[in-house]
Amino acid sequence: MEMGFWDKAFEAAKNAGTAVYNELEKSANETREIRQKYEDLSDEELLKIVHSDGFFGKSSKEKAIAFGTLKNRGYDVEDIKARKN
Repeated sequence: MEMGFWDKAFEAAKNAGTAVYNELEKSANETREIRQKYEDLSDEELLKIVHSDGFFGKSSKEKAIAFGTLKNRGYDVEDIKARKN
């Protein structure tokens, strides 16, 4: 039996949805792994990550996770900005 247009369209949409879901799951797992790793770092190490710049600086995702970890430890935005090394 030959697939009709709507069957093919549905199959393509399903495959695209599965690919998007897999990428989101991969990203969520990566974020979770970074967050767990950063929980063990000192405040000073997290501040270095937040303020890292340039070619060898951390990614925006890593900086955001480090920033969030510091906030969870009681730092406010101004404290974090002021403690740039």
